[in-house]
Amino acid sequence: MSDTYTVYLALGANLGRRRANIERALQSLPPQVAVTAVSRLYETEPAYVLEQPVFLNIAVEGKTRLDPRLLLTYLKSLEERIGREKAVRFGPRAIDIDIIFYEQQLIDEPGLQIPHPRMAERSFVLRPLADI
Repeated sequence: MSDTYTVYLALGANLGRRRANIERALQSLPPQVAVTAVSRLYETEPAYVLEQPVFLNIAVEGKTRLDPRLLLTYLKSLEERIGREKAVRFGPRAIDIDIIFYEQQLIDEPGLQIPHPRMAERSFVLRPLADI
């Protein structure tokens, strides 16, 4: 792939068939995101809203031709296809896919912040990232 950009994504799920939801998200990333590395799977306690089921989390390294805004749009549509519904912020979800890094870019726009602004306080992001 020429003109590709390295991205790091965090995936999590705590509703329904958690592992299947993450596997479906991974399988659905290509061709828009070519997966180059995947962390181990971690089971983690919820953050912020504590009264909800535990999560499964992974981190993914990939290559994409999409610009950051188009990548975000693609990932949000993928979440919806897997069954994510709008609900309580930080609440339970069938799948969550966050852009953690996009190359070395710093982006601070409404609805899109890269690097992810809360990654440093989230061991469920940092531990899987450390794997890759």
